[in-house]
Amino acid sequence: MSVRAAVSGVRSALGGRVVVGTVSSGRVTGYMRTSVREQVYISALRQFSITPIAQKKKAVKNPSSAKEVPEQDIEVAIYDPQSFKSSCDEILAHLKSQVQEVRMGKADLRTLSSLKVQVGKQKIVLDKLGQVSMRGGRHIVVSVYDPETVKAVSAGILAANLNMNPQIDPSNPQTLLIPVPPPTRESREATVKSIKALIESAQKSVHTRSVHHERAKAMAAVKLMKQASYSKDMTTKLESQIEKINKEYLGKLSKMQDEAAQAVMRS
Repeated sequence: MSVRAAVSGVRSALGGRVVVGTVSSGRVTGYMRTSVREQVYISALRQFSITPIAQKKKAVKNPSSAKEVPEQDIEVAIYDPQSFKSSCDEILAHLKSQVQEVRMGKADLRTLSSLKVQVGKQKIVLDKLGQVSMRGGRHIVVSVYDPETVKAVSAGILAANLNMNPQIDPSNPQTLLIPVPPPTRESREATVKSIKALIESAQKSVHTRSVHHERAKAMAAVKLMKQASYSKDMTTKLESQIEKINKEYLGKLSKMQDEAAQAVMRS
């Protein structure tokens, strides 16, 4: 395979890196040629090592400095699909926590905690002025640290148009109680919509960590192996394993969405 052909084969996924292959002692070893300054996109690989070329190689000019930079050979290890599975497990665990928070109304607590309140001539984030918590699922509680700022905190919450009506606790003038209205069909549907958005992001977002994003990394790693002259049987088998894991976890996410939606609408 020519260098030009290798570049064409992996340019889109690997930023123009060049991959070649060698055979040593009867074992196929894959190498990717790249300049020292380039970032190597093989984070999905279980391991890799950098081996400098023993003999002088053709230098590559660094566009930013107009200096020649020596090349290196980078050994490409066999991709382990278990790393893709482990990443999907982490995504699933994090998502379960997020869905539970939405169902319990903790997302509202975070919104309230990050609210900026006008105190005198400055705006201060609410969690610097008091602690926000949930009491019995029926009230949001704001425990204000300084009695002098209670009125400012209450006014700030009202002005934020969060559909929250803070009231001073009769037993503690530094505590604001915000009644949580019983769920309506509209509020349940809004919760289901929020959960759906979270799960769709975990399924296919290209900007945040998702099953789709992790699959792309895994397939890019296998593509490196192809260009590094690993056998077709090996790379085809790895691709099949990756697709099987991808299908499994997309199914788990869809099931989570259905179960969460049913639980919310029954509550």
